[in-house]
Amino acid sequence: MKVTGAVITVFALSAIQFADVEAQEYDPNRGLVPITEFDGPALEFDFPGLSIGVAEYAEGPTGTTVIHFDERVMGVIDVRGGGPGTMNATLLQQGYEDPLLRAIALSGGSAYGLAAAGGAAKEIKSLLDDPGWFTKIAVVGGAIIFDLGGRRYNAVTPDEQLGRAAIRAMRPGYFPLGARGAGRFAMQGGYYGAGQHSGQGAAFGKYGDIRVAVFTVVNSVGGIVDRSGNLVRCGVPSRSDCPRVESLLHTPADTDDTMARASEGLTSNTTITLVATNQQMSFAELQRFAMQTHTSMARAIQPFHTINDGDTLFAVTTGEIRDETVSSGKLGVLASELAWDAVLSSVPPLAQRPTASTQVPPADELVRYAGTYLFAPGMEGTVSTADRQLSIKAPARYSMYLPADAVVRMTPATNGDFLLDTNRQDVVRFDKSDAGNITGLTINPGRWPVRARRIDR
Repeated sequence: MKVTGAVITVFALSAIQFADVEAQEYDPNRGLVPITEFDGPALEFDFPGLSIGVAEYAEGPTGTTVIHFDERVMGVIDVRGGGPGTMNATLLQQGYEDPLLRAIALSGGSAYGLAAAGGAAKEIKSLLDDPGWFTKIAVVGGAIIFDLGGRRYNAVTPDEQLGRAAIRAMRPGYFPLGARGAGRFAMQGGYYGAGQHSGQGAAFGKYGDIRVAVFTVVNSVGGIVDRSGNLVRCGVPSRSDCPRVESLLHTPADTDDTMARASEGLTSNTTITLVATNQQMSFAELQRFAMQTHTSMARAIQPFHTINDGDTLFAVTTGEIRDETVSSGKLGVLASELAWDAVLSSVPPLAQRPTASTQVPPADELVRYAGTYLFAPGMEGTVSTADRQLSIKAPARYSMYLPADAVVRMTPATNGDFLLDTNRQDVVRFDKSDAGNITGLTINPGRWPVRARRIDR
């Protein structure tokens, strides 16, 4: 597996516009511009006939990842866990040996994100000659993860425009890793009391003429486990020097209470995966191949397939070769090892964090930050100052950053930002105009920003 850094591309982002209209008229996606070029780690691989398209809305943040095939491919699906969200799943359970699929779309946004799969299908349709003919219908399989609720206050979700953008941006042999595409706001490990950021991962293997690629978006209740049996992330703030998972799984605990804290609904946690090969298989062989690979992922994610997960795995074959020396079971073993590599590659690096400062800003500086900040309609935070101490009164809805309606102090940090006085110690950065006016704030600036616009002036 070769991981590279792409050239940084400068792009313009549109700001979320909060119109003064009735709540039912508010469209959080209005005016958003898809991002389709990225910096950071990526997997480079060689799988002819397969291309990757990735598109995001930074304003969510959320995104979609589409795996496209030059020709239709045969596919199956393996659905487990308590709350899946899929498109065209039933079609893939019917035992058809004919190639049917043109793409698999993986998206954030919970059920709303399935619109991106529809958008991908429509964009593929626009590229086809005689797209209404029954053998050319652009059939797209889709699956989604939950990245709303307590992770962010806004309701920006992948839509048809984002699915279309992903198809227009597709390129062969290149898959962005970590907090990108459908994994833009994925998390894992909530079972252990502290959710950790994850993302999308991939791995590729070539065995003679056989090619196997695994693409996954990890958004699980369980934690990601390395090949030594240790959790890869734990604690608040997050750290990488974590204990062996078995020491935590064997600890007596109120499991029902733990699961309730880890999840916000039946679809709150889901790992969605595609395994693709060029080895010819019958429907029965491909289905068993899918099940074997999916089951193996329980080594990399523990616990897995819980009632609070909606885990879904697609398996496809381009059917280009038939190597009789490699059985589908043996290929399943190889794919299973790649799946573990793919899960591990989904974890973004830990970001550098500022520390608390001993220098307290002067009172006239602090008072500039006081005001009302709008995260989303009905989600306001109020910053105030007293005794040279900033605090924020949280919106009415809970988030993992701020308890509902609570007043949380903010401590000055060494780089001019502030730290929330919570166990997570999230960073708060105040946004400024060119003239130096305070225009908004961002909680957790970086890969997972939660933005608010100042509305009291």
